Amino acid sequence: MIGFIFSLIGSGWIGAQEEGVSYLDEAINRFSLLKDYTVDVKVNFDIETLKAPAMEGRLYYKSPDKMKIESKKVFFFPREGGTFNPAAFKPENFEVSLLEHVMDGGRKAVRLNLIPKKARWLNQRFILTVDTDRNLIKEIDTSPAGGGEMKAFIEYGRFDNFELPTRIRLQLDIPSIEMGGIRFFGSSTEGAKRIKGKIEILYSNYRVNTGLSDEIFVERERVREK
Repeated sequence: MIGFIFSLIGSGWIGAQEEGVSYLDEAINRFSLLKDYTVDVKVNFDIETLKAPAMEGRLYYKSPDKMKIESKKVFFFPREGGTFNPAAFKPENFEVSLLEHVMDGGRKAVRLNLIPKKARWLNQRFILTVDTDRNLIKEIDTSPAGGGEMKAFIEYGRFDNFELPTRIRLQLDIPSIEMGGIRFFGSSTEGAKRIKGKIEILYSNYRVNTGLSDEIFVERERVREK
């Protein structure tokens, strides 16, 4: 009897894993033809310990993980939360499980629990809310290794047959230490124990699949050395 109960529990857990991977696969695979994009970005800050005006720049992305920002001025940008990179959540890099079925803005959605396998993300956890009608990641809830929480809320528009972000809202409550994707705060938060507040990122003028060269993503110093 006990063995039968554990068998039921085990089969339920495996089923949640398989269903979770299936939803995540569908959300990632719909962008399999997205090779690169260029987009203008505007970043608005509402951070207690960071006083900065709105900033504008141009973001270049090339699959699977190349990213570069160009700006005429100093530009603070959250790499992890601000770059739309579907490949970042490939199922093979995570232990994936289905948490629950929910409604998101009147649409059917699921919440998925992702535990990273890669060393760079160990001790972190991600919870994704995926719109299952459109197979789009709508929310990303991150628990950084240093404690705290970062949430990303994503709004989309259609560009060249792709649904791409038009606005990402970040909510931060994290320790004031350097960690992946939050390095841009630097000395602006010196003396602060925590970083709390919001960041709004607006995206416009997408150019999609233009065949961006790898040279665009090479640092200038390295280019001069060649």
